[in-house]
This record gives sequence, C-alpha cells and structure tokens, in this order.
Amino acid sequence: MPNASARRGLCAVVLSLALAALLPPCAQAESQGAATIPRRTKVLTGPPVAEREQPADQSEAAEPIRLAVAAGDWGSAAPGEIGIVLMSAARVLAAAVDARERAQVPLRVVPRAGAPRVLYERSGEGYYVVQLTARDVHWTQFAYQFSHELCHIYSNFDHKDLVGASPDTRNQWFEESLCEAAALHTLKAMSRDWARHPPNRNLSGYAPAFEAYAGRLSADAHRQLPDGVNFGTWFEQNFEQLRANPYLRDKNELIANQMLVLFDRYPQLWRTIVYLNRDKASAAKPFADYLRDWYGACPDWLRPPVAEVIGLFGISPRPPEAAGGGS
Repeated sequence: MPNASARRGLCAVVLSLALAALLPPCAQAESQGAATIPRRTKVLTGPPVAEREQPADQSEAAEPIRLAVAAGDWGSAAPGEIGIVLMSAARVLAAAVDARERAQVPLRVVPRAGAPRVLYERSGEGYYVVQLTARDVHWTQFAYQFSHELCHIYSNFDHKDLVGASPDTRNQWFEESLCEAAALHTLKAMSRDWARHPPNRNLSGYAPAFEAYAGRLSADAHRQLPDGVNFGTWFEQNFEQLRANPYLRDKNELIANQMLVLFDRYPQLWRTIVYLNRDKASAAKPFADYLRDWYGACPDWLRPPVAEVIGLFGISPRPPEAAGGGS
C-alpha cells in the first residue's frame, strides 16, 4: 500500500489531468507559459463537429439581426464561428445607424465564388440572402464584406422602382461608395470594441487586426486622389463612367475615402443612411435630385451634415429655385 506522500503525489497527478481536460487549448497553453495568437473562435463547450456544420442561428430578440449562417464551403471556419464575428459586426453598424427602432433584420449568409453581394429578392422564409466570398479564419474579411452588405440593407437598397426586372442603377455607385465607407468604419469600431470586450477569450488579442486591415485598405494607392487633382475635378471627370457602371470598385473606394472624412467628423451621419432611398422613385432621378431626396427625408437636425456630404459633389441640398436662385 503506498505511503501518505505517494498518495498525495498520485492525487496531484489525477487533479492536474482533470483540470487539463476541462481547460480549452488556449488556456492550457497560457497556464504552461506558451505564447498564443488567437486566430479563430473556438467552441469551448459546443456540439459535435457534425452538428456544427448546420446553420448557426443567432436569433436572440435583443440582437439587431436574426442571423443564420448556412453550411457550405467556408474552408476551415465553421458556421458557428462565422456567426460570432458577423453578429459582432452587425452590432457595431446597427449602433452607428441607431437601428434600435427598426425591426430585427433576418439574414441568411451563404458562401459563394466571385464577389460578395446581397440578393434583391428575399428567400421564401423572408430572409435577406447575403453571399460572402471570405473563407477560412480570415475574420477581417468576413467583417468587411458582411458590413458592406448590411449597409445596403440599412440604406433601403430594395426600396426602388423597377425598370423591367431590376432597379435603375444610375445612382447605385453612391450607395456602393457609402457602404464601402461603412465597412471601413465597422472594422475600426470592431477593433475598439474587441479591445474592451472580445467575444470570447480566444479572440481577446485579435482586435488590432481589424484596425490594421482597415488602415491597409484605406492606404491603397487607388483610393487616393491623383497628385495635384482635387476631388471636385476628379468627380467631374469620372461621373459619367460611374453612372454607366456603378461597380467600378477602384472609383467607389476612392469616393468612400473622401466621404469617410466627413463621417468621422460627424458621427451622426451614420444615422442618415436609413433615410436613403426612402422614395422608391429616387433611384431613377438625376443624381442631384437623388441626393436632395435623401436630404429631404432626414430629420432637421441631421440635415446640416448631410448638406456637407452633398456639397462634396458640388451640389446644393436644395434646388436653385428653392434656395432663392443660388447654385
């Protein structure tokens, strides 16, 4: 029979093994003094792998969106992991646009090749269908793509008169630029949010990645004005191309950088995107009238910063006759 010292040693070994089994891998490494880089969310007490491949439905009533992430080719990321990141992005953008009075947005996220997009038609269950191209554990790309598409929903992208089977797209470039600015804002806000309150312990060190990704995108050469060219001149030179093709990403992203300066200066501007496209006929109007419809739909206290955004494009927020004949 082992003596008392041996029994104490045996108990210590058993206790150590039991604790190791209960701790998540990241915490085990920390307890051993190993440096860890949290690259992905881990389901600490989650269901079996087979069940993790089912749609991850984040449907708490207090959340701004009702989110279902479909199974599919997400690479090494599981739907539940993706859902945590996308819900965090949704909270940030919903707070910026002050979506408290809006109904919970039902979203189903699915993988696709090509470019990210949100479908104009909803699913049979009433979900907006958002298609993302991000894969694996590139959480910055998931947040960036998703917040762009969610901005389209908040800006009433599907509230437009149809020309045949599709809405008029001549002013769509403005919405694309606005949503690009919203995506950059969301990345920066997520960085601050995760630094204070990461979704879980495995993501506690991931916050700087969002800020760095936003900074790298903003600094891309194609997002900068050419040397010696002001924005008014650039816009005049590129306006017709934008009207003809609203998905010229290099141009959309340059405009987003210019707009983001104003949105950073006046954070209340994010609240104005829910007033875009309020009039279904706006999409087919001349650009100046499209912006004036936006201005007119906003409450009085939000109109001054909207007027500054409109002025960026060399337009008065009111028609000349309404402004006393001015331009």
